[in-house]
Amino acid sequence: MELIITLCAALSAGTVFGVVAGAAKYRLHRKRSYSDKQVAAYQRLWKKGSILLRFATGTVLALGLIWCTGFLVVGALYPDQTDYANNMAELIVCVLTVVSIIFAFYEFVRRK
Repeated sequence: MELIITLCAALSAGTVFGVVAGAAKYRLHRKRSYSDKQVAAYQRLWKKGSILLRFATGTVLALGLIWCTGFLVVGALYPDQTDYANNMAELIVCVLTVVSIIFAFYEFVRRK
């Protein structure tokens, strides 16, 4: 069981590192081809928020997939830990649902 938890932790660390490195690369190499006169400050703020939320939501969903799969394997390999694995997976799904609802609401308000 410790091996599976360690594997999930390593995959989580790799995912977070990849997202941070990708965001840094995007920030350093993006092209600023628009002028301030063309785009209002309000719209830019919402767009930046949307980009940030999209990456955060994608990262949280990827981490949720990793950990739910890990707990599925724990529940399958260790029958005495099935209740624990099931409860943890349910908790993860609840958190992911809330994160997805927040992102959907933000996008709805932004496009309105």
